[in-house]
Amino acid sequence: MKFLALDVSLSHLVIIYGDLNNLHYKKSVPLNKDRAGLMFSNLEQMINKLQIDLSSLDILFSSIGPGNFNGIRISLSLIKGLAISNKTRISGLSSLELLSRSFLNKNNQNICTFIKASPDFYYLEIYNNLYDSLSTPKLINLKQDIQFPFSEPEMVFVGNDIEVVSKAMNFKGQIINIISPTPESLYSLVKYKIIKNEFIDASPQYLREVNASKPSSWKRKPIVS
Repeated sequence: MKFLALDVSLSHLVIIYGDLNNLHYKKSVPLNKDRAGLMFSNLEQMINKLQIDLSSLDILFSSIGPGNFNGIRISLSLIKGLAISNKTRISGLSSLELLSRSFLNKNNQNICTFIKASPDFYYLEIYNNLYDSLSTPKLINLKQDIQFPFSEPEMVFVGNDIEVVSKAMNFKGQIINIISPTPESLYSLVKYKIIKNEFIDASPQYLREVNASKPSSWKRKPIVS
């Protein structure tokens, strides 16, 4: 089964092309203001380099968030356009799950994955050491008391602003700063979803607002309904 997967939800454009046996192409590029232009130019480079026939792809993946809404909207629009043109199946991927797979979990700890939404607000999802989700993704306020189902030595904090999170929560355990998913984590998650036959709607993931201040007071709006 051949697939193309994109992530433009955080600080990098991540592109992979492969099948269940091999990762044939991978690229991670820092994003600039022209997210659409960067994505299309890099996708064109990949197609020309490998002489890929897009109609031969069996499925297309895109991250659905949470994260940068513009990037998520652009990548989802692309795979939906390609799907319509070539009658290809599409599926979404969680940005939080991608980050949870973007480091080597040497100590087999449970994983608490955070993505910054706005000052004091972060998206959070908790996974066990096998990457099974143990909570629904939610928006949290660092000024609130957050309860975790594990003791400090049993878990690792992972995310794109994790030093701030760990300091605010007075967390003394292991922290891993990851600004964007890796191509390897994208490939790992895509393979897992295909093998498990777990596909989700390719639409932006909106998370319910939790005691948040008015959006007009934020420098950048989180993805909330």
